[in-house]
Amino acid sequence: MNEEKIIDIKMYVPEEASTGTYEVIKVSEYTYKLTNNDPFSEVLTYGTIIEVLPEKKDEDTYVFKGVHTESDYTHEVIGLPSALNETEMRIVGQMIIDEGGYWEVIFGGMGYVNLPKHSKLNVIEELNKLITAKQALKK
Repeated sequence: MNEEKIIDIKMYVPEEASTGTYEVIKVSEYTYKLTNNDPFSEVLTYGTIIEVLPEKKDEDTYVFKGVHTESDYTHEVIGLPSALNETEMRIVGQMIIDEGGYWEVIFGGMGYVNLPKHSKLNVIEELNKLITAKQALKK
């Protein structure tokens, strides 16, 4: 998704009675592709194409209409292990990117992982391998 211009839009989601700012790529006049995850929604995830209503809630706020196209990525939330530092976790982050996926850390300890649906990468297993290797070095 890096080739296309990423913009911010303000959007009201009626089902959640909340307004947030979303990083998106404009697909057409009323459709946008999400470029990150909404931590409070299982629907608004990386790669999902959404529709907004033509009428805005106010001058600069779109209203979420629904999902136009579901994401081609899985979505998993992982509690990040305190046994690993940021540099060590970036090793697994690079594995996710190499698989064509996306990851982000939210609230300091939650890892949001989006992998292509065909990916076989087991992120938890890879994190556990790093923890085991780190513990073996301490012995």
